[in-house]
Amino acid sequence: MRAIRASTHTYPELTSSRDYLRGRSIASIITATAAVVLSIFVAYNLLHYILFLLATHPNDAGAIGHALNEFERRQLVEWAPKAADILKHDDEHRTYDDVFGSYRSELDNYSTCVFPRAIFTHRYTADDLLLKPRDGMRLLDLGCGSGAAADYLASRHKVEIVCVTNSPVQENICKRKFEKFDGRVRVVVVDFDELELGEERFDAIYALESIGYSKDIDAWLERCWRMLKPGGRLLIRSPGSLDFCRREADYQSVTAFFENWRYNFLGANVLVFKLRRLGFGPIRYRHLPFWAWGLTWNFMQHLFLWKYRLRMRTMVELEKIIWRTSKAFVFGNGYNIVLATKPTTPGEALGASVLPRRPSRRAASGSRAAAEG
Repeated sequence: MRAIRASTHTYPELTSSRDYLRGRSIASIITATAAVVLSIFVAYNLLHYILFLLATHPNDAGAIGHALNEFERRQLVEWAPKAADILKHDDEHRTYDDVFGSYRSELDNYSTCVFPRAIFTHRYTADDLLLKPRDGMRLLDLGCGSGAAADYLASRHKVEIVCVTNSPVQENICKRKFEKFDGRVRVVVVDFDELELGEERFDAIYALESIGYSKDIDAWLERCWRMLKPGGRLLIRSPGSLDFCRREADYQSVTAFFENWRYNFLGANVLVFKLRRLGFGPIRYRHLPFWAWGLTWNFMQHLFLWKYRLRMRTMVELEKIIWRTSKAFVFGNGYNIVLATKPTTPGEALGASVLPRRPSRRAASGSRAAAEG
């Protein structure tokens, strides 16, 4: 009887102890989960910050661009986009605007652009730091898309910007967006392979993932040289390259992707090689491997857009290419940032072999007037 009474007396205490231990266990699980989530968040943002630092502090290009490998030489001959490729994207029956117009905000460019950036910074902060625009400068945006980069730069600095696009739809977007700048920023609709805007008119020129659509890379770069003022900067961002291609099978696989996408993947080595021959210097570059920038939030957003919303044939083709191509080549391939400066005095670029530049093509009708008007 006494034992029964004791058991009855201690039962509430046992229940309370069990509840306390259960509460401690749940609290420990919540704390551990929060710690894991916080650690992932910190690590993920640390990755973005490291990429941001790498993008904004490119290497000296003295060690690259002295010779092209076999596949780069073939690429420049076999991969040149043709005039009929203008506005072709993924499907010859859909234009660039048809593909992206319904899904991309007017605040975004119609490109994959990696936009390496630290947390709470704007996607064009890295480009701003590289170009170093100052009030009163004149900039040229070659392949402006929806004008997002120009909008950001002109909002931060009292600069003039001429934006070039071959899309009337993008022109209308840009015009609406640029009204607030009272004429400081304007857009020209013209094929940038036919563009002539005069000698030494710009303090900086930038092309964010657009140079690969040029049908004549040499002429494109020569025009940039002529249009830049001495001391002017040329910033090129270009995805993919054949810098590290060593196998015929890999070259053929990427060629199949070019046939589908119609974008010439110009790596840092090719660009530095050609820029050095023109006389640019100093030249700096950064090659961010795919395994790194492919983890960024911006790339994942675009991957979801391409594969699940647009359902692009390009994604299917890309997956096949990755499967049959050397994984070392695929994941070592990367995103290239090249920053070149036009010397202020002749011969300032040490070791530069300046070649005679051929006459430019005739400018597209009305392009000069539209840019200067």
